[in-house]
Amino acid sequence: MDRYLEYDFTDHTMDETHAKNIVHMLLKHGAEMDGCCTFWEDCVPLAARICDMLDLDGIGLKGALIAKKKSATQNTLCDRTADIPHFPRTHLYAERCHHIENECDLETAEKTVDFPAIMKLEYGSSAVGVKLVHDMKEAKEHLSSLQDKLTCEEDHPGIGLGHGNSMLMMKYLEGTEHDIDIVLHKRKLVAAFVSDNGPTKKGCFTETAACMPSCLPKDKVGQIVTAAYQCCTEIGLVNGAFNVEMKMTPTGPKLIEINARMGGFYLRDWIKEIYGVDLVRCVFMTACGIKPLVNKPKPRFQMMGVMCVPSAHAPIFKNTQTYDLIRNLHTMGHIRYNAIEDEIEDVDFETEEPMCNIAVMAGDVQQAKEKLLNFCTLFHLTTEEYNVNHYLKNFKENMI
Repeated sequence: MDRYLEYDFTDHTMDETHAKNIVHMLLKHGAEMDGCCTFWEDCVPLAARICDMLDLDGIGLKGALIAKKKSATQNTLCDRTADIPHFPRTHLYAERCHHIENECDLETAEKTVDFPAIMKLEYGSSAVGVKLVHDMKEAKEHLSSLQDKLTCEEDHPGIGLGHGNSMLMMKYLEGTEHDIDIVLHKRKLVAAFVSDNGPTKKGCFTETAACMPSCLPKDKVGQIVTAAYQCCTEIGLVNGAFNVEMKMTPTGPKLIEINARMGGFYLRDWIKEIYGVDLVRCVFMTACGIKPLVNKPKPRFQMMGVMCVPSAHAPIFKNTQTYDLIRNLHTMGHIRYNAIEDEIEDVDFETEEPMCNIAVMAGDVQQAKEKLLNFCTLFHLTTEEYNVNHYLKNFKENMI
């Protein structure tokens, strides 16, 4: 970096004004731009606006705005019912959602979304505030509770509150959960990497465990990659690396949400280790109009990891000796340790996020599972309340 310009863009409801101000600053300083990108969820629409104003190879303004609003993503795809040659119609991957601002919106939503239903922040991330509600009483209580606790960005930085604290309601989807990290260049698919997630934490939807490469059969992997690619291009995404969350249901892939930026937390690190492909490099290249050259990479090994959360694991990581040992095992290459928070803080269970991921590498799925379970037992990461064996139960060859 040879230049730093300071500008406060915290209030993302003013993104259009921010984009104009930033472009003005850049032009005033005589900067010559080859590209513009972001890795921060809340800044995706802002970066897209800047690209649009400067005619750069961005992710696509239309796609960025639709992806940032979860209900708009689902409803846009539900409206895509026209035939697309060689592909299913994207409404097959989506479910109607309802935007929720107040209790009146909940009563409207009840007419088309059956209980039990999922409620979550419209612009949220990291599964903060996601809850399964079984009736209108629970829905109203959750809406009131969350909107009282989370009113602005300062209440929980980084989860999307800079865009507002409205919510949505959607159908609860049965099936196994998967992340599809894809790279697009001029709307064409360059690469795709599929990982599996374990059952989410009881009482909320916090991620618990992950596995890469996917345990799905090859035909299911192809099916879910095609679905993710179609969903991204149909909402208007053009260039970049994107993270798509889907469930493989008994009736095929169903979309949870699209994150119009590179997958966060451990995903970039895992993909780089397993496939030798750096998503950061891909983002920079596509932002500059360059197509990344990604051969069809074969996985070097199997990775499997478990999330650690403050409510279950804070005492373990506050023990300096244990923490240092985990870091040393990472340095020696015995495990992969990815921290999301440097400091361990007490948080509300309802808004809890994972603080780190600890993963192992092995020759196949079964070896990885045994190795990870042994590690979790040795370091007391598995407990009656946080049963790692339960979270890994779906990870097996040809899991469906």
